[in-house]
Amino acid sequence: MKRRRIALSVAIWLAATAVATAMDTIRTEQRSYSGTLAGMTSQDVTVERLGDKNVVPVNQITAVLFDSEPPQLNVARNAIEGGRYEDAQTALDKIDLSKVQRPEIRQDIQFYRSLSAAKLALRGVGTIPEAGKLMVAFVTDNPNNYHWLEASELVGDLLVANRQYAKAIDYYTNVGKAPWPEYRMRADVAIGQALLADGKALQAAQAFDRVFLQEAKDKAGKVQRLFAELGLAQCLTAQGKTDEAIKRIQKVILELDPENVPLSARAYNALGTVYRKAGKPQDALLAFLHVDLLYFASAEDHAEALANLAELWNEVHKPERAAQAQRLLKERYKNSRWASR
Repeated sequence: MKRRRIALSVAIWLAATAVATAMDTIRTEQRSYSGTLAGMTSQDVTVERLGDKNVVPVNQITAVLFDSEPPQLNVARNAIEGGRYEDAQTALDKIDLSKVQRPEIRQDIQFYRSLSAAKLALRGVGTIPEAGKLMVAFVTDNPNNYHWLEASELVGDLLVANRQYAKAIDYYTNVGKAPWPEYRMRADVAIGQALLADGKALQAAQAFDRVFLQEAKDKAGKVQRLFAELGLAQCLTAQGKTDEAIKRIQKVILELDPENVPLSARAYNALGTVYRKAGKPQDALLAFLHVDLLYFASAEDHAEALANLAELWNEVHKPERAAQAQRLLKERYKNSRWASR
């Protein structure tokens, strides 16, 4: 009888513990906050526990895990963090939406489906318009979701890939309305790049200049300033001021962290472009090969490098290498604007 009472007590305690630990969790790089979701906007997420509320800004959040979410959702999150977007789609496809009641969880599923489709489309899997429809639907339907700023930026990226530069700037402007300097800097860098792609170097320079009006308090802000420096160098290249542009890009290369793949890829592409403008095809080849061999994980930058390599190999009378670069560009990045220039 005594053993039965002990067993029953243990079962009750385990059940109570399971209920007590079933919480929503906000993760940041420094710590986690657990409790019951008490609020969400495009700029922060709030959890409440035992009367205490923690309001966590979106720029600090690495993930939000919801109580009772299907396990495949977190599998998808982890796959996306590792750049495995096909695996993320596979995990999300296994979720039975009819069993998902919480709107926050349904929104997360919608976002990660859209994000995976967008990233894959930018790599050449699927189409840009279809991925764009999914992401625009998320942005339109969920203005108070904590993914909204990231989703707006992705819509902009898809529009740039589709050469719809003015519309892209509208979405990047949404990102620039965030209260954090690094987001405003990121938005102006993206706007500047869209204007450059549209052949508007003078307007692009104004956008890049705005980046330096923001205070770079942390590493993220300093990285955006380096992106802006590269953007200004690209504007100089477009104006034919190649010597000044080369000096500016080389200075950035000395300062950047080579582990930062997007920044490194952008820098060597900018250097390759200005060397081509200056009539130095061998130097341009070496710059673009840096991206092809070392920084190919940055998809759009790799596509740009391959497009230039396909032309440069022909210029130096190596048609086999040119054909190889062109083939890889068409196979891997068929949706990129670089594949059809």
